[in-house]
Amino acid sequence: MNFVTLSFVLFFLPVLCLGWSIRRFSGLYKWFLIAAGLVFYGCAGPTYLSLLLGIAVLNWGTAAMMPRIPKKAGRTFFISLNVILHILILTYFKYYEFLVLNLISFADIVGWDFSCLFSDALADIVLPVGLSFYTFQGLSYSIDHYRNPELEPRSFMDVLAYVSFFPTILSGPILRENDFFPQLQNNRTADASDFTEGMAYIISGLFKKVVLASYLSEHLVDGVFTTPQDYTSLATLVGVYAYTIQIFCDFSGYTDLAIGVARLMGFRLPPNFKSPYKALDLQEFWHRWHITLSTWLRDYLYIPMGGSRRGNRYFNLFMTMLIGGMWHGSGLTFLIWGALHGMGLAVVHGFKYVMKLIVGQARVPAIISLPAKGLSWVLTIHFVAFLWIFFRAESWESAVQVIERICALDTEGNGFTLMIIIAIACGLVIQWIGPALFRVFTGIQARLPWVLQAVVVALLCGLIMNMGPDGTLPFIYFNF
Repeated sequence: MNFVTLSFVLFFLPVLCLGWSIRRFSGLYKWFLIAAGLVFYGCAGPTYLSLLLGIAVLNWGTAAMMPRIPKKAGRTFFISLNVILHILILTYFKYYEFLVLNLISFADIVGWDFSCLFSDALADIVLPVGLSFYTFQGLSYSIDHYRNPELEPRSFMDVLAYVSFFPTILSGPILRENDFFPQLQNNRTADASDFTEGMAYIISGLFKKVVLASYLSEHLVDGVFTTPQDYTSLATLVGVYAYTIQIFCDFSGYTDLAIGVARLMGFRLPPNFKSPYKALDLQEFWHRWHITLSTWLRDYLYIPMGGSRRGNRYFNLFMTMLIGGMWHGSGLTFLIWGALHGMGLAVVHGFKYVMKLIVGQARVPAIISLPAKGLSWVLTIHFVAFLWIFFRAESWESAVQVIERICALDTEGNGFTLMIIIAIACGLVIQWIGPALFRVFTGIQARLPWVLQAVVVALLCGLIMNMGPDGTLPFIYFNF
């Protein structure tokens, strides 16, 4: 169920009204949140409710066993089994088609025909929406209890409420145990700031998604990445910049909506984006982009692999980002995207290490550091934008076509409008002034009576929806 649809509004309004009336009763409110989450996810994919329940059972059961197993070897066995089961689930839904098609291709080379064995199965597999997010969320709970077996395991209903929390179930942010359970147990009363800031997040998310992301997608990005040969080289390049802004506005817009909806339900979610295109290097970019995923990969993959303390830190970085690319999808383009980000991070870490040896603790004069920061920013955002080509392209061949079209320096073909440049500029300006605008807006709203706040919100939401193109596109990360 898309946040930017009438069906979600019809679902959320009664949930919000009833939720505010019972939120002070934590036990009853927990059951209410579970029911809302199951209904919400059932509308998105009713056939996969059993999968959601299975993820909850697996991680609840694994965590519950940890204090009862005295030897670490036994705990390691069960957590390893749990992780393997999750990997198998993700592999089946995300990689089955990729693996089978490659098996068929290999069989054709040696003269075998396996296509008849898999044709029906391939047609029946549909990726359950949100699977990648709630599996990671569930795994973080059971792994934390493996690492700290003295922690008191939560009840199954607590874990189910955690895994099925409807504001985050489709595309995050990926919650941790400490992000959710303390808030679940508290007796909450209505807080004026919940409404003021929650609606501000919703307005922010709507503007990013409906006005900027959807416009860029509809008026340039989709065409450039579908038929790049129809566009001039400059328009193709601008299309890459447009997608760089589109994916930020689309995903951070979804995150703002999720944070706003959760805030109205009485929960504060962790930030997922902090002006990532302000980053001066690739390491800083990943501290600002999809923060809950990057920290998940750091805590549950990079550090267990050895991090910067054991083994080769550069290899560990590379493998972490390669697996991060695989998490997004089975195509070769995602592997390339993850591998190049891993290589880029390794280079940045190595460069910082060398510079620390050379410069030491000496301060670099401002006259030198400012141009250096500017150059670093330009290199970083262009490296990130270049890699978005592989992330967006449907195949390796399509990505190569886009790159070749840019390099052709051809002036024949379709161009782009001034509004595309304005939308790209808005997406960049948001990186610097967005947080300040949010504070100003919430400060003004907080001084108004609730009735006037509601009127302002309704007018802004209506204006934003009218500014958007016909038929708002689904969120990009629903595909992952």
